[in-house]
Amino acid sequence: MSDFSERLSLPGGLYLEASDERFRLHRLPPWQAGPADALSAQGSARSTRQLMSGAMYAGFSAAVAAATGPRPSSAQRDVFLRYVHGLAAGWRTTGVTPGAMRRAADRLEERGQLAVAAHCRHVAEEETGHDTLAWLDMEALGLPAATFVERLRPRTAMALAERHRELAESPEPIAVLGYAYVLERTSLNVTAEVIAEVEAALPAGVFATRCLRVHSAVGSDIGHVDESLEFIASLDAWDRAIIAREAFNTARVMGGGDDYPGDDAMRDLLAELMQPTPALACA
Repeated sequence: MSDFSERLSLPGGLYLEASDERFRLHRLPPWQAGPADALSAQGSARSTRQLMSGAMYAGFSAAVAAATGPRPSSAQRDVFLRYVHGLAAGWRTTGVTPGAMRRAADRLEERGQLAVAAHCRHVAEEETGHDTLAWLDMEALGLPAATFVERLRPRTAMALAERHRELAESPEPIAVLGYAYVLERTSLNVTAEVIAEVEAALPAGVFATRCLRVHSAVGSDIGHVDESLEFIASLDAWDRAIIAREAFNTARVMGGGDDYPGDDAMRDLLAELMQPTPALACA
């Protein structure tokens, strides 16, 4: 039997417990008050991993449960077109990260939270220029990048970017670490096999997976996840609770729906923005 050392209330009447080995969630009836939070005074990387995983799982599950209306058909999922859509989304989120993390660092430093401020600045440095990678990928495909990102504004990516800015200005700017963890952790779903599938769909001789490779299980994010866990685990219980709750909130935003408009809509947009090129003709 696992000894759950971390206990945390989440929005929507959820209560999360985590140990070094696993997590479990309880949904409390509306009339029942949740137990008090009880996080250990000193966290560990293993229990923190489970705490963050549980918060993310709960957030994604809440998003799915709240979704309304028809979901996009999985029949329209051209790999090339879906990837092009993802470039616009990735450009939005990566472009916000350095500035938001530096702003959070400034505010944390003003509060005397110097170690957290330094960590946020470290993250900002690591993420600087990643939006340029997405831009270069768009240009490699022959896309008019400036016009493309102005016309294609993925709803979820826009919401995530705005949330990151808001967290940096919020009463608890340390919450940016919960946001960053969710984006880094979910990028590990991009495996070598996923990258290979995308590259097989690209025109021969075109290298346009710079941003995807960096934010994948074969890129730098796998190290960032472990680094983030070690740092979050070193914080006190109050800060770990703020970060874990933001992991829930960010996952809920990220899981709020698939905003890919479908293959036909993407083909129409590309046809409108550019003349036929060998790259797009081969797709």
